[in-house]
Amino acid sequence: MLERLAYDSLKRWKSSARRKVLLVDGARQTGKTYLIESFAQAEYDDYVKVDFLRDETAAELLSGAKSSTQVLERVSLLADKALRSGTLLFFDEVQKAQNIVTLSKYLLDDGRFDIIMSGSMLGVELTNVKSFPVGYMDILHMYPLTFREFCWSQGASQSLLDGIKKCCLAKKPVDDGLHDKMVDLFRLYLVVGGMPEAVRKYIDAQYDLAAVREVQGSLVRLYKEDISKYANDRALQVKAIYDEIPNQLAKENKRFQLKSLQKQAKFERYANDFAWLVGAKSVLKAVNVTEPKFMLARTEEPSRFKLYAHDCGMLLSRYPLGVAADVLIGAKRVNYGAVYENYVAQELSAMGVKLRYFHHSRKGEVDFIAETEEAEVLPIEVKSGKDYKIHSALNNLLSSSEYDIPRAVVFSEGNVEVGEKQGKEILYLPLYMVGILAEGLAGECGPIGRSEELSKPFRVAPPTW
Repeated sequence: MLERLAYDSLKRWKSSARRKVLLVDGARQTGKTYLIESFAQAEYDDYVKVDFLRDETAAELLSGAKSSTQVLERVSLLADKALRSGTLLFFDEVQKAQNIVTLSKYLLDDGRFDIIMSGSMLGVELTNVKSFPVGYMDILHMYPLTFREFCWSQGASQSLLDGIKKCCLAKKPVDDGLHDKMVDLFRLYLVVGGMPEAVRKYIDAQYDLAAVREVQGSLVRLYKEDISKYANDRALQVKAIYDEIPNQLAKENKRFQLKSLQKQAKFERYANDFAWLVGAKSVLKAVNVTEPKFMLARTEEPSRFKLYAHDCGMLLSRYPLGVAADVLIGAKRVNYGAVYENYVAQELSAMGVKLRYFHHSRKGEVDFIAETEEAEVLPIEVKSGKDYKIHSALNNLLSSSEYDIPRAVVFSEGNVEVGEKQGKEILYLPLYMVGILAEGLAGECGPIGRSEELSKPFRVAPPTW
């Protein structure tokens, strides 16, 4: 079993004195069902699972329930056994039986059962729920494996990761040998990504990255099929946006260009299509802010944004194989800005950080801008080359008395180092520390088929610890 941070969240939910219904949300194939079932088997004496996607009878039976009593009667019928007090009721793919979301409030009031619900496409499929149980429900967002979780899967011990965290917090360099191994593991993560099926394939297939790309290609096709199935009469437009993401990120200006969809396209025409992809958790959206001042939400520009893939491995699988090979070896001839930025967006999102960036015609553009728990604004730059200490836009922000920004962070493949601009700290951190930094940021959001080239040998083993 792949170790997931969300398991601890499930345990905290179970230990709460006043448990609510738990809704586990997330993109397709991020491991929601597997994690919840593993949790149920380990932490409960008894649980009942109702899968509305696989069992159409269950969806029809429970969708027609008018009360919590009827729900429990029908669940008992489906389980073919009496429901004991203390049983966990697990309703999977609840988008197929939306009435159960409304009735979960009354199931909770019954007091005899713990209730977990999960599903995919919830951000777009639950919009028609008649009465959402506000105050009765907690929501847990699941993402692909973070870099930390990927490290666990490759044999890195928690004590080793704790040591790296100490270096980050103390602003001290990591031992050179360990730093090099972590950079190699970071590059590997970019290629494998965090989708559980891809990570398991990498392990089971003895580091065969061609096999991993085949899995990722299947996932990309699955996501496109979901668009065709669920986006209704706007499916073609939504798919066009999804297909365009790798091209948009590969450009120097990574802001999504509407003209790539239609020459004179207006944001208003496509706004719901972008919202659909974000709601389905298929993409991550970073919006521009016009002022890098605390309470960044005040100056967001909804029509100026970047779109990132929700998984860096799936993104890389949509580029030629040679790009992935270059990422693995850190080839100097390639600009990895798009992939590195996507990784940072992924790590920040998994920690609940709202994605924003800052662009100004005179001051330049800073890749990400966030708020700390201390109510400070923190600019974040992502660099892929050796010249990571050249960052004019970041310098402009630090130099501006108007914004009064006290410090900034630059992520690169370099080791930990502290610099300064006009007496203000610039902290240079290795990219594998993004998740550590994100822990101190304010959270607002609760985380291609086989082609001829894939037949070539393409195996890279993780570092030995």
